[in-house]
Amino acid sequence: MRKKKLLRSGVAAAGAVGMALLMTTPASAEDAGTVSDPIIEGLIGPLGLDVSDNGTIYVAEAFAGQITRVGPGGNRSVLFASEGDSVSGVASTSLGRVVITLSTFPEEEAPPLDTTLELVNPSGSAITLASLLDHEVENNPDAGNTYGFLNLPAGCQAKLPPFLQPYTGIVESNPYKVATLSPISYAVADAAGNSIVRVTFGQQPKTVAVLPAVPQRITPAAAAQLGLPLCTVGRVYRSEPVPTDVEVGPDGFWYVSSLPGVPELPGTGSVFRVNPDSGAVSLVARGFSGAVDLAVADDGTIYVAELNANRISSISNGVVSPVVDLFSPGAVEVADDGTVYATTGVFGASGAVVIVTP
Repeated sequence: MRKKKLLRSGVAAAGAVGMALLMTTPASAEDAGTVSDPIIEGLIGPLGLDVSDNGTIYVAEAFAGQITRVGPGGNRSVLFASEGDSVSGVASTSLGRVVITLSTFPEEEAPPLDTTLELVNPSGSAITLASLLDHEVENNPDAGNTYGFLNLPAGCQAKLPPFLQPYTGIVESNPYKVATLSPISYAVADAAGNSIVRVTFGQQPKTVAVLPAVPQRITPAAAAQLGLPLCTVGRVYRSEPVPTDVEVGPDGFWYVSSLPGVPELPGTGSVFRVNPDSGAVSLVARGFSGAVDLAVADDGTIYVAELNANRISSISNGVVSPVVDLFSPGAVEVADDGTVYATTGVFGASGAVVIVTP
């Protein structure tokens, strides 16, 4: 029941990981927001989104392995492309450059040869800032976490196949999203490593925080769909946390969206707050379904893209509220002027960028 987080498609942390979602959570009829007509269309897997301080929009088209750039005047171009590979995260930095998360694959369905953070110049040329896979191999940050069923009766434990037995964090890397901390320093959410890593130019990557295992209580429906023995009903499965995005809040703390690994029951996605100095992790809110991205506004409002619930939600003063229905959102971003952008239609070749008005 461990999730396969390293997929060539780049959607490893986007709800389709491992087992299928048992059910979807419908958006509330109280959604008050509106969605504009598409301002960019024809995107292939738009899982990453950033709006620079001059209004340039960057989209990470994960399934096409490319970064699309749209200038303030509407001029559209492919900034970076790596055929057959996956790029799911993008963040603008200084002098018209962006940083991207790149997974390089040798062939279909194979584990990646490398997972890296790349600095892309306005010309499209790129240099490697760090190998997140090397960092994972050398450190395995979540080795201290234990996942799976704990404290099952011996008879029930014996009914589980080997892959459902408890295990500790394994060596996997999928740098899913990235945030700019300074022109030379970046925070990376490694979905497969279950960690948040700081990458500073000229230095070795450093693990800042490891997210805690996510407890999911097995329901009768979950047991039936997953083929679990009835003795697991009511028991807690500790899932891998799978961080999907990291953003810097106006208070200086880092905010992280997370969807749990298998079985990924509805409403078990979370947003965490990370102290970048101590690495301390605290829960901000829980109750999301497929939380694949987040953005933090200047007033502290947090917007969350819920892929499996087909909506954008918000957290304000600790209260979680639906903002707007949106089909398959892959990313959400707040521009400097407060405009909320989001991507939609992440599966297929008809993805788009829209403006959300809460």
